[in-house]
Amino acid sequence: MAKRRQKTRTHKKISEEELAKIPRSMVIRLGSSLKNHSLSQLVKDFRNVMQPHTAINLRERKSNKLKDFIVMAGPLGVSDLFIFNQSEQTGNISLRVGKLPRGPTLQFRINSYSLVKDVRRILKHPKSIGKDSKEFLTPPLLVLNGFSNKLNEVENHEKLMITMFQNMFPPIQPQSTRVSSIKRVLMINKDPETQQIEIRHYAINTKLVEENRNVKKLINSHHNLKKNLPNLSNNADISDLLLDPYSVGGITSDSEVEDDAIVEIKNENNNIPNKRSLSNNNKKEGEGEEEESGPIGTPTRKRAIKLTELGPRISMSLVKIEEGLTGSSKTLYHSLVTKSKTDIANLERSHAIKQKLRNERRAKQLENVTAKNAKKEEKKARRKARENGETQEANEDDDVSMDENDSDSDSDGPELNPDDYENDSDLFSDIEK
Repeated sequence: MAKRRQKTRTHKKISEEELAKIPRSMVIRLGSSLKNHSLSQLVKDFRNVMQPHTAINLRERKSNKLKDFIVMAGPLGVSDLFIFNQSEQTGNISLRVGKLPRGPTLQFRINSYSLVKDVRRILKHPKSIGKDSKEFLTPPLLVLNGFSNKLNEVENHEKLMITMFQNMFPPIQPQSTRVSSIKRVLMINKDPETQQIEIRHYAINTKLVEENRNVKKLINSHHNLKKNLPNLSNNADISDLLLDPYSVGGITSDSEVEDDAIVEIKNENNNIPNKRSLSNNNKKEGEGEEEESGPIGTPTRKRAIKLTELGPRISMSLVKIEEGLTGSSKTLYHSLVTKSKTDIANLERSHAIKQKLRNERRAKQLENVTAKNAKKEEKKARRKARENGETQEANEDDDVSMDENDSDSDSDGPELNPDDYENDSDLFSDIEK
């Protein structure tokens, strides 16, 4: 039986090393946020933003704690953790972005947010996208705006924040990444005056610009069979359809895009060698004339790029940066609290003392545990030795008693003579009568 044909050019298998390098995320909610239905929907919308390398169907329980998710993140290969939480006292909503397995953690205060359904109500022509649509098969293109380009002038906390944002998605390789595979854009904008960070999520739509309207209809009807072909009843020749002055640009509509949104994109499907070059290469040496063989040049087409907002919208501000993942770790930066160098030195000194005491307690606990385990092993060994000794003694006693019984039965027992036991006729008198 013939083997099934496998596509090697378009369906390349990803190695295990490349899979391990892909950042994976987990978006969760903790605390009283489970009761807030609006925040629960925000968590679901944010999971769609982080697709495809995220836990889209994750379910939380009231009994779950942060340590439970941190423990499970290791075997699952999760590298980023997004935690939405609402304070029971103040009602403020916070977002913590942690890098597994040891941190650091960025804590943001969410000032305002809008769900996907709210964004769709605002737009005049919203785009309906399902969970299993093609837009979510690849990660979005990350765009950072408002952050300083000069690394020497950027503060340490902003450098760390930029690094965390850049490592949320796998890096794009310009040589191998196809332009048509990028379907979404995630823009993170920072306001230099208010220091607020805004998150926007868009879908990318491209349209041909050079061709006239009728040619576009022909091309789109090839991709979408539900669309109707242009009406040719009033045209005597195909040139009337292609050279229609109204379709070239005589009449425009409000939906036409601006000039700055037009870009040139190479046609990636035309990277096919020339048939003439293939035929010449297959010929034997000395036959026919030699011609220059080479692949056909990839033509460029002008396309208009249009962004349609999908949502959600999040406006937040950085509060603090912690060294670890839990709240008891060291604070590296705080936007509301400023301390002098002496205060920082005193805190570091006290932190070092606490860490030393903690290490001593852990070492002592380990010694106690090892000592208890050693005592248990000794008791088990003595118990086994005792049981083995008792079984051996019992077997020896049984052997001795059996030998004695056999000897007694052989010496003291009476001798049996079959002649002494003759049948008595009285025993069978009833039967004979």
